[in-house]
Amino acid sequence: MRGALAILTVLFLTGFPAGTARYASADELPKRIPVTVNADKLDYDRTNDVYVAVGHVRVEQEGIKIEADQITLNNKTGVAVAEGKVYLQEKGDIIRADKLQININTKAGIIYNGDLFMKKDNLHITGEKIERKSETEYHVEKGTFTTCDEGEWYLKADVIDMDMDRYATGHGVSFNMGGVPVLYTPYLIFPVRRQTGLLIPEAGYSSSEGFLMKNALFWAISDSQDMTFYSDYRARHGHGTGVEYRYVNSRDSSGKLYYNFFETFSRFRTPDAPSDRWQFSFEHHEEIAEDLSVRADINLVSDFAYFTDIETKDLELRSRPYLDSNLFYIERWDTSSLNLLGQYAVDLTQKSNENTIQKLPELRYNIFEENIAGPVHLNFDGSATNFSVEKGENVMRADFNPRLSAAFGRGLTFTPRVGARATYYDRSLASSEPTEREFYYAGADLNVRFSRVYGADSDAGIGRIRHSIEPSISYNYIPSFDQTSIPQMDVVDTVTAQNLLSVSLINRLTAHYKDAAGFRSFDMVVFRLSESYDFKAARNADMTVAAHPRSELRGELYVKTPKLLTLSSVANYDTYTNRIVSSSEGVGITTDRVKFNITHQYLREPETKFLIGSTDFKLGKWDVNGQIWRDLVLERNTQQEYKFHYASQCWGLGITYIAKSGEKQYLLMLDLKGLGEIKF
Repeated sequence: MRGALAILTVLFLTGFPAGTARYASADELPKRIPVTVNADKLDYDRTNDVYVAVGHVRVEQEGIKIEADQITLNNKTGVAVAEGKVYLQEKGDIIRADKLQININTKAGIIYNGDLFMKKDNLHITGEKIERKSETEYHVEKGTFTTCDEGEWYLKADVIDMDMDRYATGHGVSFNMGGVPVLYTPYLIFPVRRQTGLLIPEAGYSSSEGFLMKNALFWAISDSQDMTFYSDYRARHGHGTGVEYRYVNSRDSSGKLYYNFFETFSRFRTPDAPSDRWQFSFEHHEEIAEDLSVRADINLVSDFAYFTDIETKDLELRSRPYLDSNLFYIERWDTSSLNLLGQYAVDLTQKSNENTIQKLPELRYNIFEENIAGPVHLNFDGSATNFSVEKGENVMRADFNPRLSAAFGRGLTFTPRVGARATYYDRSLASSEPTEREFYYAGADLNVRFSRVYGADSDAGIGRIRHSIEPSISYNYIPSFDQTSIPQMDVVDTVTAQNLLSVSLINRLTAHYKDAAGFRSFDMVVFRLSESYDFKAARNADMTVAAHPRSELRGELYVKTPKLLTLSSVANYDTYTNRIVSSSEGVGITTDRVKFNITHQYLREPETKFLIGSTDFKLGKWDVNGQIWRDLVLERNTQQEYKFHYASQCWGLGITYIAKSGEKQYLLMLDLKGLGEIKF
């Protein structure tokens, strides 16, 4: 009798809740794990081969429990029936019903006047009849579907058919909130797992573009590939269509491709903007071996104003001066690497890209900190580059930059260095004749640290604190030489003569801190002062040139607490005019409920003052977020964003307001956990 009831219990529990364990045979689990059976009466009809347990029936097995007024098992037909206050539980998945019937041979079953709870997705299903057709397929009559524990929202339908690996469909469906029907549809399809189908559309309004509607179709090609097709309608602008393809070949091989085409409606076209706009991007990462990889990052747009006109929400995209595409082949060794790359840039500040310099291709070889003998180390940067420009002459360049360095001492460290650089061009700045540049350079660093430890570690919080004073002196020498024939392609071609002595002083407080994760160290306070003295400028005999040998005095302050506060301040002070020429200050506060950040940026010439602030705080189930970018010189806000979001256990409501120059946007978002987001 115990064996039969144990079989029945396992089938009940593995038959209905999604994602529970399954076994090779019905007898496998009972033979290994003890079963406890309690009932007022246990009978066996040998003639009909029927087992019956009646009265307060309770069967328990490790992690599994079933209760009912009566359980019957017909061994001939394989039909098992539990009746009367049926309660079945396994690892959080629960069935409650008036009656539960299952065929132990086919594993098909029916719940009558019951409900099914699946803990993994917090899914509640009720119905007059819930039929399990296979391991993943369910048929529900006169039922409801929700992810709410208290029923704040639910879908009520005459019929619901679910494939737990794909999607669910409903007939005669009403959407209910607070028990009140607010929407009816004769048919509804919605995803249950990752699968092909239409995604929930997004609707909105923009003061400049009018009514907005975005639709998307998701295509699950396979477990490792998928694709999304997009439609982007803007009533007072145009219509866009896009496609995004994503793939994961293995842990070491993945990528995605995106293409968007946007057509401006004829009545909204302007002479200075093309009617057809497009964006293309491709990313791929391939780890061929542990020390060999290939990466691609391709980004192209139809015209320089694409991000300004089409991708209007993202301030960072709209502010980009360049859009770069890169292709890398990288081979690595212990202290060296070989890179083959191609770089194509789009100048987003110019209408034409014909004068933009491209690197197609460039070969680099680098050696870093290769030990030569004793304390002496070798570093080397070498490159061969072909520069091309659509309107102009191509330039080929080879650059070699070896340098030696050595470190002496421990508490007081002295590091001299010397290097040579040779750069060769196939043409000069003004002619097609080859030119070259060769020079030597040298320098040295002197560093020392004085420190003392205060206090002792505690069971929690800040313990020992180390105070360090770190003075440093650095000298760099690069000779003067004629560079008038050198083409200016990138930073390698610009070399400034130096005879420069730099000094800095760092005051540092480092704390030893203990929390639940254990001990860690962090810098509580770092204050750095630095300045340079240019001997070349000091010796300048040309009195018509304002020679200022002293650089600006730079001060940097960083303050951080373990959790609450982050503060930073950087300022450059001109000791000749006794004025601050630039500064940047930032304060960040983070608690469990509040996040606050504010940054101020200042530049004297040209006069620039910006204030950037953001705040995010939680009030119960409300999350309030605000961001503002303000130009203090023009006394106007360049962009504002305010978001209010209410999050319940199973649903959320969000309101967003975005304001920027010439445009305002409003967005209403309804989030139904288990169904997705609906945006207006």
